[in-house]
Amino acid sequence: MIASVVLAASVVGIATALSASYQQNAVRGNTTTALTLAQQLMEEIASKPMELPAYMTNRPGWSAGAVDRRQYDTIDDYHGYSDVSSSIQTVDGTQYNLGDGGAYTRTVTVTPSARPTGLTGPAEDFMKVTITVQMPRSQSLSIEQYFTRATIQRG
Repeated sequence: MIASVVLAASVVGIATALSASYQQNAVRGNTTTALTLAQQLMEEIASKPMELPAYMTNRPGWSAGAVDRRQYDTIDDYHGYSDVSSSIQTVDGTQYNLGDGGAYTRTVTVTPSARPTGLTGPAEDFMKVTITVQMPRSQSLSIEQYFTRATIQRG
């Protein structure tokens, strides 16, 4: 009888530890997926210029109603962008299934004239992009990156 009680207590303890381990593993998996989603979109944004040369016409972005990211031609076109997905969609429209079945919401905020503290130069030469990913279980992750305009002078 005593052995049965000890065995039952041990099983309950082990089951509790396994349950906590499983939950922590799921959270880490969600965080990894969210980070992958954020980095993919940040790399896409980083491939765009802050502004187009004068001879080119700037196409509308998300805030002007353009929902096709393939049409975005400058960083600020992404301001306000939001999507919900359980897969990564690249700029060319290719979908990659993340396999965990959860829904992730990505939102982008572009802050113009965001000169970082300690740097010099006109504030309008800087932009900050923040991507926030809402994960399953009401968690979120944000990454941000600063962009700057450079003027090349030839001598």
